[in-house]
Amino acid sequence: MKGNIASLNIKLPEEVETQNKTFFTAYNKTPQQQPVYLHKTHFEGDGVGNTKHHGGSDKAVCVYPFEHYEKWTTELNLEVPLSIPSFGENLTVMGLLEDDVFIGDVFSLGDAIVQITQPRQPCQTLASILCRPDMIKKVVDTGRTGYYLRVLKEGMVAAGDEMLLIEKHPARISVTETNQIKYGFVKDAEKVQRLIDVKELAESMRESLQKRKM
Repeated sequence: MKGNIASLNIKLPEEVETQNKTFFTAYNKTPQQQPVYLHKTHFEGDGVGNTKHHGGSDKAVCVYPFEHYEKWTTELNLEVPLSIPSFGENLTVMGLLEDDVFIGDVFSLGDAIVQITQPRQPCQTLASILCRPDMIKKVVDTGRTGYYLRVLKEGMVAAGDEMLLIEKHPARISVTETNQIKYGFVKDAEKVQRLIDVKELAESMRESLQKRKM
């Protein structure tokens, strides 16, 4: 299994004003034409505005599937297609949807090696910048969340590189199923525990699932 990086996007945090609100965010990322070094926690030249909820080793890279863009443009009745990257992602990737990838799967990515840790959780910044108050619910309901990667090996990455599966995780819990468990669409306690037991799952998500059981 493999995907292809359609766009590699970075940005340092800045003040952004939208809908009479001001955010300190790195959401409005810029596509890069040259290779960029991927560190353990971030791409060189990239950052996060809210370090409480974003960033860190479990959320070093945010991925969003390229295929979702056409669907959003149609469903939101947009006259102008959404530009890439409209979802604040570091990597816009073709060929690796949420159904196709599993928590703990390991991929080569240019010279780097990465591992899937959890779905991306849509936040208020997404809704505000896209000027769609209903966008968080739409992302959750459709399961078009994207997902996060941790970096197992640092290295150079460039647009056009392949994201190639090199190690399947035996639990085979997809990002889609993880979303269904996280947002309560699946209430099976055994499935929740099975996800909690995946040691490669991002620790913050594990903690939130454990609290829900209490």
